[in-house]
Amino acid sequence: MLKRAIMSLVLLASAATAASDPNIVVRGEFMQAYAAAEHGKPMPADSAALQAYVLYPYLQAVRLLQQLQQDIQSTDAVARVSLDQAIAAFLDRYTTTPVTRELRRAWLLDLASRLRWDIFVKYYRADTSDTELRCQGLTALLAAQHDAELTTQVLALWLNPNRLAPSCNAPFQWAQEKHIITLPLIEQRARLALKSGNTALARDLWTLLPVEQAAPLQQWALLIDNPQQAIDALIADPKITVEVPALQDGWQRLARKDQDAAIQRLPRLIATRRWSDAIASPYNLSLALALSWNRRSEALQYFAHVTPNDMTEQAYEWQARAALWGGDWQRMADALAALPATLKSQVRWRYWSARVAEQLHDVEHARSAYLELMNKEDNYYAALAAARLKANYTPHSQAMVADPAVMQAVTKLPQMMRVRELLATQLRNFATVEWSTAYDDLKPPEQLAAIRLAHDWNWYEQAIGCAAKLGLYNDYDFLYPRPYDAEVKAAAKLSGLSPQLIYAQLRQESLYRADAKSVVGALGVLQLMPDSARQTARQLKMPRPSNDDLYNPAVNIPLGAAHLNSAIESFNGQLVVALAAYNGGPNAARRWLPTHPLDSDIWVENIPYNETRTYVQRVLWHSVIFRWLRNGTSVDTQEWLAQVKP
Repeated sequence: MLKRAIMSLVLLASAATAASDPNIVVRGEFMQAYAAAEHGKPMPADSAALQAYVLYPYLQAVRLLQQLQQDIQSTDAVARVSLDQAIAAFLDRYTTTPVTRELRRAWLLDLASRLRWDIFVKYYRADTSDTELRCQGLTALLAAQHDAELTTQVLALWLNPNRLAPSCNAPFQWAQEKHIITLPLIEQRARLALKSGNTALARDLWTLLPVEQAAPLQQWALLIDNPQQAIDALIADPKITVEVPALQDGWQRLARKDQDAAIQRLPRLIATRRWSDAIASPYNLSLALALSWNRRSEALQYFAHVTPNDMTEQAYEWQARAALWGGDWQRMADALAALPATLKSQVRWRYWSARVAEQLHDVEHARSAYLELMNKEDNYYAALAAARLKANYTPHSQAMVADPAVMQAVTKLPQMMRVRELLATQLRNFATVEWSTAYDDLKPPEQLAAIRLAHDWNWYEQAIGCAAKLGLYNDYDFLYPRPYDAEVKAAAKLSGLSPQLIYAQLRQESLYRADAKSVVGALGVLQLMPDSARQTARQLKMPRPSNDDLYNPAVNIPLGAAHLNSAIESFNGQLVVALAAYNGGPNAARRWLPTHPLDSDIWVENIPYNETRTYVQRVLWHSVIFRWLRNGTSVDTQEWLAQVKP
């Protein structure tokens, strides 16, 4: 990717003038030098222009980092001292800028490996979120015998539910010997580990406790690892004492894993333990939620046994969804009436209140509520309300206006100058760090100006994300850009999907970022899993794409559109189900299908994965905006009212 970018710059340099882009020549020189430094290749001496370039510190940093990595095995003491001095001087000079972060971390870890705690302590920052560095920092303080500071930092790091780096072992051992980490603190950390489901760490910790102190922790671990066996033991012997949080945790795990097993055991658990309705309430709630997520009719039966004190916002919402799935509109009306005020005011539940009124023949109330949503809101539910009224929907666009003088001033900030050049040189990760550091220090008018700049630099994910943080959603020309025009047109021709739907997916999947990669390995602008992409390519008799190919929008967008179209065909033309399958997986989407035809808004509302439900709703909403932007006319959404069929 870097080589392609360099070649692009070289070609541009031959055609561009200094007036249009004064940095284009030096930018190309920087990128060549940076690529050489990453691979340890020699380069000619840096020109004066390169040394004056705003990103020159990044070139210095990567050179020092490369030298550090090459010299880690070196036994040349003089060379190591010289390198330490060079890195220290660099960090001292640029200590307040993000350019030092990667180099600082690598150097500190190298200093720790050499036991150079004297230098380490000087350049270590205790406020880091990097637990490996924090553990090394504790070791440095231990070596320097800074007991007071060590005590404070040990206690700050100890209460962590996860297993920490081995370098934390010695400081923790010291703290235990000094009775700084006491038995209650050991138990507290074990409980935090169990609360997060980390039974392995909890086991290590309870071996440090007296038997009677460890026993309830062991029982909790059994409830986590094998909840059915542990609960059966408690039913068989009511004399066994158990801590309430542990039992509720185990019960919740059983209810989520096997609803039938939980249904069979709950009456016996209540009877043998002689629970009152109030004590049994949270157990009914866990089972009710699990049943509602699986769209089972028994959910409402268990919600009925939950006391108001145990009803959370999540519980109120899923009680309403269970009533919807069951087609019990009067029960749905009761569920909506019980919602707390914070939920009643949400657009989601205002829409469903109108739907209930319509179903219960309160036509005037329903019409009034639909009109209010359609005329005052901009979202999926507002567009649905228009469909219910058999009316077209018109978004309410509102331009974001930034002061030109403020924009000019923000453009000249050193941080923003670096951000722009980092983007132009394909160093996006560094650009993100620089942006975050600079943006948080800006005043609101300056932040708005910065957002406009990010958009002008085609950095759409940053512009849209920061606009959302400021509560700015309605400048549709600005917030709904349409890059990759040729690729989208090609994808539309290949798949038969509309360009507006493809753009809606592009925006929701990656905010147009070509190099996006999810935690599960989905790649590119349309977040394709490599196996799915290759299967789609095989069906289309296209070349087999590599993982790197999927970062190319010209490959990713047509394959992603074809993959969605294949899902639409698999689910008999049902777009909402296909979108759910694209995000949550086809097997999950099949599990969620109803046993009889069901209104699509009810089906979507009952998608159990919050991410997938939101995904479907937002892609549909984005498609409305892109359809409106196409020619500025109102949009018909009545196809959203089609039923989802088995």
